[in-house]
Amino acid sequence: MDVQLGRFRAQCERPEPAKFAWPIVLVPDLFTATRHLAVLMGYLATIGWEVYAPDFRVADAGNPGSMQGPFRFADLAAMVREAIDALTRDAIVLGHGAGGLAALAIAAHPRVKAAVAYAPLIPGFRTALGGGIANRFAAWRGKPIKPPTGRQLFEFIADADPYQRDGLIAAMVPASGALMADIAAGTIDFGTPENSAPRLIVAGDSDVFAPRDRTVAFAKSIGAKMAIIPGRGHWLIGGRALERAIGEAQRFLVRALGQDLLLLYPEEWKNDPDPED
Repeated sequence: MDVQLGRFRAQCERPEPAKFAWPIVLVPDLFTATRHLAVLMGYLATIGWEVYAPDFRVADAGNPGSMQGPFRFADLAAMVREAIDALTRDAIVLGHGAGGLAALAIAAHPRVKAAVAYAPLIPGFRTALGGGIANRFAAWRGKPIKPPTGRQLFEFIADADPYQRDGLIAAMVPASGALMADIAAGTIDFGTPENSAPRLIVAGDSDVFAPRDRTVAFAKSIGAKMAIIPGRGHWLIGGRALERAIGEAQRFLVRALGQDLLLLYPEEWKNDPDPED
């Protein structure tokens, strides 16, 4: 269903019954929008999560947002904080790609209980995701960059279900070159583990846009837990990687947040002896 989070429209899924005390707020990757998060939202709702996917491209009752043009990483992080404030509840933030970096960067927000990043881009690493001379020139000028094509496009959605790929490609949108440049520059402040909520990075070991060794080093540098999914690439929000990615996130959240996360009474878990699965 459609809801309003402050100035942002959002898609919302509410399970019946809800099993978890806090909702999940989703943040999409470059070139993607809330439509690309539909499978992830649906899966989370079926296992008891309340989920919100704000549309950061359309704000203020339909006026275009600024995720293109000179929109910077700090602007994205500020918009995610704004959406969480509008929710007026504590929440878990889960982002994909560049959205995963935003989730990790706002983990010190007082309403964030935990942050999870699926296949985050790596600060200081010039990924091929924004590749091509034209896109690099556009990023340098702070202009929008076009969605990937050719080999980069194949790698981007390789793990998506084949029957969904045409629709996913058709729904892709330009992204902010300035935001991409900020990530490549490696100047993003992720705070310290002591001042942040628990953080997890889930990555495929075949993600060409965020090589495994760099991802592991990045997780260590910010004090985040790390989970590697063998044989998977960048598209962890659907298809063959989704179940494993959600399983890793759910185990982490139950361990990090404890029984306060669970809404069901202990006797109700007797029929589900492993609530982490």
